[in-house]
Amino acid sequence: MRLTSDFLQTPERAIQAFETVTGLSIVVHDLTSTLWPFLSTERLQHRSPCCAAVKATHDWACRDFEMGRLRQEIDRFPEGRYQCCHAGFLEWVVPVFLDSQLSWLLFAGQRRAAGLFVHLVKDVRTTRITHFVKSLPPTVSEKQAEYILESLRQLRSRLLEWHAGAISILDSSNGATLPKGKGVATRRLNIARFIYARHTTKASISDLAKELGLGEDRTIHLVKELFGSSYSKLINEMRLRTAASLLRDTSIPILEVCLSSGFQDLSHFHRLFRKRFAMTPLQYRRVPQG
Repeated sequence: MRLTSDFLQTPERAIQAFETVTGLSIVVHDLTSTLWPFLSTERLQHRSPCCAAVKATHDWACRDFEMGRLRQEIDRFPEGRYQCCHAGFLEWVVPVFLDSQLSWLLFAGQRRAAGLFVHLVKDVRTTRITHFVKSLPPTVSEKQAEYILESLRQLRSRLLEWHAGAISILDSSNGATLPKGKGVATRRLNIARFIYARHTTKASISDLAKELGLGEDRTIHLVKELFGSSYSKLINEMRLRTAASLLRDTSIPILEVCLSSGFQDLSHFHRLFRKRFAMTPLQYRRVPQG
């Protein structure tokens, strides 16, 4: 992988390219918190009006289908599938396995099925609530559905390719795989790697300064110059992303979410989370998500 100062944005750019080409929105269930730090928080839930309308009254059915039945069955669909929810909306899902463990689920949606679909997986329930939806999504044929599924597989391949190169760099404990020059790109990569690798610990600006071989004051100014933000804001944003992922994809207690994300004080965590997401961690966990 060619190292550039913005290579951490590759997953988001790849997803945006898929969305532009297909007109579908992508949602990621990151079960291992290995991709989430590099994605926009918009990736937590479908943004389409039809899905929001359904989830407002039938979120329990959506969760049961996508987080219950799907995860039990997905091993039988390693190349993904297209499925129809209880409200009759079509979506695509492709699993991603890392070291034989289900790590990510890539969702794309939504459309309506046109004609006879031979390979469509349907929810066992059927609800007639489309009268709540002001604008129904377009229809697709099964042939078109197959093309979209293949495109989602290609997105998976792109993300896996990036992951294989980027994570080895970011997880490097001593930064030996990174160039040690003083260029802007190199400095930015070292800082980004440090924040990614250490954000769940008590890593301070002085720890970063030691990593860079600079004085603390110089490091403070350098971070501001390269990222346009303070060190505390950058590391707290990474911690909040991790916390959001844990709230979204696990049922661990809020205190454990706080500590696992790198925060040491529960009240401080609540204050920052509410400021960032306009709701408490518990409220966020209960928000209908796709």
